[in-house]
Amino acid sequence: MDSVQRLHRLGGVARTRQLLAAGASERELSRAVKAGVVERPRPGIYALPGTDPLRLRCAATNSRLTCASAAEHHGLWVLRRPKEVHLLRADGTFSSERAVIHRRSWLPGEPDGWIASKADVLLHALQCLPELEALVMVESASQQGFSMEFLRDRLSGRRNAPARRILDLVDVGAESLLETLARTHLRRAGLRVQPQVDIRGVGSMDLLVEDCVDVETDGREHEAPKRRLKDYRRDNAAQTLGFAVARFGYADIVHRPEEMVRQVRAMVEARLALGGLPQLDLL
Repeated sequence: MDSVQRLHRLGGVARTRQLLAAGASERELSRAVKAGVVERPRPGIYALPGTDPLRLRCAATNSRLTCASAAEHHGLWVLRRPKEVHLLRADGTFSSERAVIHRRSWLPGEPDGWIASKADVLLHALQCLPELEALVMVESASQQGFSMEFLRDRLSGRRNAPARRILDLVDVGAESLLETLARTHLRRAGLRVQPQVDIRGVGSMDLLVEDCVDVETDGREHEAPKRRLKDYRRDNAAQTLGFAVARFGYADIVHRPEEMVRQVRAMVEARLALGGLPQLDLL
């Protein structure tokens, strides 16, 4: 195995000690650098050409990506990409004006890796990010089966009360961050909301509000012609059963939530004024 292969196995970048432990020699590394197949961006750091700059930064500072900067690596929902990189540096010897530094680690990540564990990523998000940004990350982890009690048990004390309140907002069934956000805004407006309700003859409703309004949250996948046709047929079926139907996209839910809530409330009031709520024939 040569230096290039060893670096591939180590994620594209490694410290000298890691490569030596993997069987490389100083002479072999020097030849690879001279040949241009391996780079030495900093003393003691070797990398393959084109390696992610964030990966290089983590290696150079003995840090790991965490919080919002590591969310996508763990398959978590991200409302907004962070302007600054979030790094875990537990030994406390590194600081930067260009990064948010997290000091505490609860569960270690992979040995010699550059991404913090999912537990650390979520706990850092709960203590660091704005409420809704942390909520969508944590709720997506819940959908993956991650224990919310595990997080709650590590967030004791008055200082972590805001983080525990975020966990109180987590519900089951959301299939996208748009559902999570819409449900949260509507409930905070005092409306009764049930997520993912399966109605016979209609299918799954994203959010059923006050037992009479079907609120659908449409991401980009709903823009495809075949998907739109399916949505039209589904909406017609819901309306035939007596439900009002409202559809909202990303801009409505993320950038204009107050207007979304106003429209849903008006639809609820109009539907209730008609009397005779639709029968919930659940699947």
